[in-house]
Amino acid sequence: MFFWIVPILAIGFFVAKKFDSDESPTLPTGSKPVGYDGLFVKWGSTYGVDWRWLKAIAMNESSLGLHPSVAYGIKNPKDIENSKSSDGKSWGLMQVTLTTARDLDASATAEKLNNPDYSVMLAAEYVAWLKSRFNPGEPRYLEWVIKSYNQGPGNTDKEKRGQISGYAGEYWARFQRNLKKVVDGVA
Repeated sequence: MFFWIVPILAIGFFVAKKFDSDESPTLPTGSKPVGYDGLFVKWGSTYGVDWRWLKAIAMNESSLGLHPSVAYGIKNPKDIENSKSSDGKSWGLMQVTLTTARDLDASATAEKLNNPDYSVMLAAEYVAWLKSRFNPGEPRYLEWVIKSYNQGPGNTDKEKRGQISGYAGEYWARFQRNLKKVVDGVA
């Protein structure tokens, strides 16, 4: 029954070590920023978050700004009604909720969240805070950080304790696929 746990833990440890934010948060030599990469590098460096994590999160959250409501919001930031997520709680490239945004910046608004620079800045700050909540030596460190971005740190704590199964499993799987694309230079 537990034969599958060892490979999963080993993969989680590899992913956390290979993509640890202690690596330089800059683009590889000779690379040019693609799309929002400059923002991911800028804010990742500022907050000590691997820029590739931010890009993979943006791929999960908004297809790098291509999701119709996000693309509309980037072009029409004042139209908060038509640029909100399907659940009406988040906006922008990084799909930060207004509640989380206001925890980080009391002046946050949905209109501000439609600005890609502001959205990535808040997401980087939030991920940095999430990183501080977990032990980087844990085999599932990166998984807990990323799942918390999606399901909230409280639910991740409950998942860690076995109280709930969590609901960010597919989010984590997509993040891993997206991160691999970023690292391989195909995204």
